[in-house]
Amino acid sequence: MSGGDAESSFADLFAKLGIEGSGEGEPSSTEATLPTLKSVVLAYQKRSGNKVVTTVRDIPDELQNSTLKQIKKSLGTGGSVVEGQLHIQGDRRRDLCAWFENRGVKVRGERG
Repeated sequence: MSGGDAESSFADLFAKLGIEGSGEGEPSSTEATLPTLKSVVLAYQKRSGNKVVTTVRDIPDELQNSTLKQIKKSLGTGGSVVEGQLHIQGDRRRDLCAWFENRGVKVRGERG
């Protein structure tokens, strides 16, 4: 069977089953079920020595890991999820304010 025959046979099969669409550019069902992020609270904590941590609260559990991953990648910093809060290494309040506001998220708390 050549590539064109396989494609047409799948199209015929999908038509018999009543499935429409090309399969390209359609939103996944998981995106629609995740809650959207509306607001966050920033805080600043001094740790032992000269260590500083910026915390981000009020992020739903389902979005914590993906949000942390995006923040770490875009700001080039380390971080982790601790007890339902994002802990970002260093005083990154200004950077985080700009990052969240660029995504339409309201920022409360210590803005830096």
